[in-house]
Amino acid sequence: MERGHRVRPILDIYLQVKCLIGPHTMKNPWLKIPASDYEQHMSLPEVAQAQALNMLMASALTMYNPTSIAVIGCTTGNGFEHIDTTHTHRVVGVDINPEYLALLKTRFAESIANLELIKADVADPAFHIEPVSMVFAGLVFEYVDVADALKSICQSMRPGAILVAVLQLPSSESSPVTHTRFSSLKRLAPIMNLVSPASFSDVCNHIGLRHVKAETIPLKKGKAFFVGHYRKGTEQEP
Repeated sequence: MERGHRVRPILDIYLQVKCLIGPHTMKNPWLKIPASDYEQHMSLPEVAQAQALNMLMASALTMYNPTSIAVIGCTTGNGFEHIDTTHTHRVVGVDINPEYLALLKTRFAESIANLELIKADVADPAFHIEPVSMVFAGLVFEYVDVADALKSICQSMRPGAILVAVLQLPSSESSPVTHTRFSSLKRLAPIMNLVSPASFSDVCNHIGLRHVKAETIPLKKGKAFFVGHYRKGTEQEP
């Protein structure tokens, strides 16, 4: 119970003060998709993207063992169970949907005492968090201005920090938003824009995020994820 009392003030402060939701954002279709629809859609066998994102976050945490992490587009906390708080002393979750953040809080506020939840649009120029040593951003850049979002993320990274970005690749077998019984997800189709890994990496390089490695993860219905790892340049680098 003591841990819960420590978390609540932090959450309340960030949901009230770090509420970077402008008038244009209030119309964002993500605000109209119930958490239950999102979770079930993403976990369906014919989609299986929740499982892939969970695996990728677990792998990134093991690979980089960050002392602090920001998860951009954290939704309801998929993958947060892999965070080792004995080493990762600060955990930041950022999402545009307050319902998702509330559910994440109920699931992890007791186990992650250093949890900060922020309702925000990462592409908003006013977005700012105290820099972290790793950022994980899964399926975020398809719905935001890539250059603006990357600028905000880069400013939120310490020198030498890692960005792990997951992009959905195009498929000739399926539409970008897989059709399932959860019709609310159809609202995303008009605002979803697949991002070229090459152009994404170019923007990263331009703002000082050096490409480290990349991999392709096959999914259902001919889809795949591009997973790019980028390191923020250190002061010692030319």
